[in-house]
Amino acid sequence: MILPGRGVAVDREHRAEIRRLLRPDEVQRRISTLLQHDQMRLAHVFDESEVHELCEELEIPFRDRNFTPAVTLGLFVAQTLSRGYACSTMMTTFNRERKRQHLAPVCEDASAYCKARARLPVELIDRLSGRIHAIVDEKTPQQWIWRGRNVSLVDGFVLRAPDTEANQAGYPQPSSQKEGLGFPQVRVLVTTSLATGCITHYNTARVEGKRTGEATLFRQKHVVFGAGDVIVGDSNFESFHDVALLKHQGADIVFCINGSRNSPLQGPCDTIDEEIVTLRKPAMNPARFTIGQWQALPETLDYRIIRYEVTGRNEVLTIVTTLLDKQLFPAEDVAELYGFRWDVELDIGCFKTTMRASNLRCHTPENLDREIAVSVLAYNLVRVLMNDAAMVLECHPRELSFSHSRDAWIAFSDELETSHDMMWIILSASSRFVRDRPGRQEPRAIKRRHATKYAQLKEPRPSRAARMANATPVSAMKPRSSA
Repeated sequence: MILPGRGVAVDREHRAEIRRLLRPDEVQRRISTLLQHDQMRLAHVFDESEVHELCEELEIPFRDRNFTPAVTLGLFVAQTLSRGYACSTMMTTFNRERKRQHLAPVCEDASAYCKARARLPVELIDRLSGRIHAIVDEKTPQQWIWRGRNVSLVDGFVLRAPDTEANQAGYPQPSSQKEGLGFPQVRVLVTTSLATGCITHYNTARVEGKRTGEATLFRQKHVVFGAGDVIVGDSNFESFHDVALLKHQGADIVFCINGSRNSPLQGPCDTIDEEIVTLRKPAMNPARFTIGQWQALPETLDYRIIRYEVTGRNEVLTIVTTLLDKQLFPAEDVAELYGFRWDVELDIGCFKTTMRASNLRCHTPENLDREIAVSVLAYNLVRVLMNDAAMVLECHPRELSFSHSRDAWIAFSDELETSHDMMWIILSASSRFVRDRPGRQEPRAIKRRHATKYAQLKEPRPSRAARMANATPVSAMKPRSSA
């Protein structure tokens, strides 16, 4: 896999060479070659006719007026990516587009557009989003994939919604807050692809504690994983129950060890330690299983436990995996794979911060579900652009800036007919590289002197040269087996 590991310096000479090749004529030539070989995903993004064909397939009735499902969805996606635009602003944008098409203007009262948004079925949006990441997955080159396995990163987060009576009924505020002093909250669990960055699956729930947590939402999505998949997640997802269900479907896991589980690896760690252990089925607990679920669990599970020191930090990490073959999956490679778990945090950051989706806007639970679904669709459309830009530049899509790619999509996505059109959007999306942070270890403190939950910075942050000098990649460590 060509994606540099966490704490490993990128190939700066290769990036300098890429920047030298970022000439419009060379980029357009490469795009033309990829189009000839049907490797440009932008050429397969759905158009208006495909949206309406899917409406007919799903038996969704609509009238051919100003705000058809395709037009409404296009405006909704643009509004989601901009986040700063109100519905009335989108009406101005719509009239500008109608002027370009030599059509008559429509009234800029946004009520018709808002009603059209409320008619969009979530199933339609999710099906289109599924088509997008299926197109991306189909054209993913092998050099982006970890050891030929489809790696999925899983994590959850919470979004805040407007404080309306309907939202409080559908997604209530935390019970610890007094009535009228909190906001409705929506828990979201996402699975993203390590190779492409797309959100492959998601689901939502109320934030009410037991049976609505991340582990429960993850269990609801077990059916989407199959043979050859590897799921990477934090300790919240590590349990005998979940691992057994995933192994039954042929999937493997790489999780941080759960805090309730004792590790057989003790003492100081100056290298990579590993041991294969056999876990027995937990006792029957009505709070965790039904009788049927407990009886379906295997009597034992084989775990491979790996312990190592985190690159650039004075911290020892213990992970568990069902990748038991030490020859095919060396301990240092599995440790490096778990280091990529942080990418799902960055993906969530792109979704919540860059797209400003952390504070939802709709006033009913049904429209909140639509807003989240459209946000996932918009996010995946930006990832399509990043994957195509990476193909043109011969790098990994996670080395490109999501923020710049989003700006490029907003500016140029309305014209993607020719290789010349695509050249403009690819050049804009590839204007900034990221991920060059070797051995990064920063104090959790900020410079700004005002009231905040973070501590105040008392000393300068280490320079890049100092971080590189202290960086020790996991691959440089020698494994030591204790069993």
